[in-house]
This record gives sequence, structure tokens and C-alpha cells, in this order.
Amino acid sequence: MSRMRWKAAALGGAIVGLWGLIAHMPVYLPPVTPAMLDAQPAQDSGPQDVFGYATLKHSLLRFVVIGRPVSAAPAQLEGFLREGRDLRRDSGSVVAGQVFTVGPEGLLRLDRYERLGERYRRDLRTLNDGRDVWVYQLLPAARQ
Repeated sequence: MSRMRWKAAALGGAIVGLWGLIAHMPVYLPPVTPAMLDAQPAQDSGPQDVFGYATLKHSLLRFVVIGRPVSAAPAQLEGFLREGRDLRRDSGSVVAGQVFTVGPEGLLRLDRYERLGERYRRDLRTLNDGRDVWVYQLLPAARQ
């Protein structure tokens, strides 16, 4: 076997081994903060659709935060304009993003990542295709 094939085989083995390690590793979840408890909207116990328009658009970040691969599909949110990591209402604008589905634990992990109640709030919005999704928006105090 050539040197190049050995390197490719070693790299492939390392990736598979790392994936196995990550997939079975417990993910540290900090305790729920009082701000999260106050800010957390009511939700069903089933699957939840989330619209990502900034960092949550990225599959690797979703994997790290949620603890497993989560596929997403392109989606649009009408009536909003993206400003950095936030949205503001704007009747003539459309925000492009990704919609993905998580269970209650995945949504809790996203709430912790977004620092629900401290930096972001989670609102139920309707996408252009009619689906209701959770959308994280910066709190007024976090915009400064």
C-alpha cells in the first residue's frame, strides 16, 4: 500500500474513532438558571421546529450544542430583517435561514446555548410555508 493510502486510512480511522468517542460522550449541561425558568415559553413534549438564522444555521454548531447530528432545510421568515445576531420587524424583508427539528432535551440545550432569559428570548413565529417554529431573538438589554 502506498504512503498516501496509509495516510488516508489513518485519517479515516481517526475520524471514525473520534466520532465514536463524541457520540457516546455525556454532554455537560449546566443547571437551569432562574432567568431561563422565567423566560421559557410553554412547549409540547414532542418534536419542536426551530428556525436558525445566524449561528444555528451551521450543522457543526448544532451538532455540538444539541449533542447529535441534526439535519436542516432552507426556510424563510417574512416580515423580519436580520441585523447581526438579531432580528427586527420589517414588513418588506425576508430572512433566510435553516429549519430543524429537536426534541424537548434538544430545545433545552439550545435554550442554554442562547442563554435564554439573559441574552435571548424564544418566540413562536410562522415561516413562509406556514410552519410554526421557535425563533431566538436578542433581548433589548443584550443589544447594547
